Amino acid sequence: MISLLDLLFPKQCLGCGKWGRYICSSCQRNIKPLRYLKCPVCEKPAIDGMTHPGCSTKYSLDGLTSFFRYDGVVKKAIKHIKYRYVTDIVSELINFIPDSHFLFFPKLLKTKHLSFYFVPIPLHPSRYNFRGFNQAEVIAQALHKRLNIPLKTNILIRSKKTIPQVEMKDRDKRLTNMKDAFEVKKQIIQSYELRPKTQELNIVLVDDVFTTGATLRSAASALKHAGAKFVWGITVAQ
Repeated sequence: MISLLDLLFPKQCLGCGKWGRYICSSCQRNIKPLRYLKCPVCEKPAIDGMTHPGCSTKYSLDGLTSFFRYDGVVKKAIKHIKYRYVTDIVSELINFIPDSHFLFFPKLLKTKHLSFYFVPIPLHPSRYNFRGFNQAEVIAQALHKRLNIPLKTNILIRSKKTIPQVEMKDRDKRLTNMKDAFEVKKQIIQSYELRPKTQELNIVLVDDVFTTGATLRSAASALKHAGAKFVWGITVAQ
């Protein structure tokens, strides 16, 4: 059944222009899934995306999962979400992810005996007020609905107004730009520390794209310094 919203603002495929969906079935077949997962620190291939033992530190990400290559129609879709505010594209992208790509969650839960929470990478308040939404939060909400993993948006704060990473091509400058960009609400962490050990705060950070990893690394460091025990990263593309 066609909704009133679709009649007023009909969807058009970002790849070929066909009406009806943002990504038609033909263009969906051209989406390139990642052939392997990589360590979020050295960016070399890693089993299940886990951080290599030699790359791991007390405050680093424990691993990273991304689903698609950041090119073609996926790249167009993410740019439309962020800069044209077409947030309903998110549900189509998340629905394209095969069930097999989510197997790392039960595997980690079984191995580590952890309870996870999705935590979206926050925007600085000034950018959020300008845009009116946080694309990482919209993605996290879609993942929450699909996987039934709890979502927490009140833990991580973006306290430093940074230059948009897309405007910076130099890797070192990106890392410097994101240094100390996040803070954690200490009372939230403390409330989890009072719970039984099986309820420790273990987080899956959610963002749209992984490039140098500067944003996810900075957020993971802030969370672990505040007491989080385990932090995994998840992005739609890289």
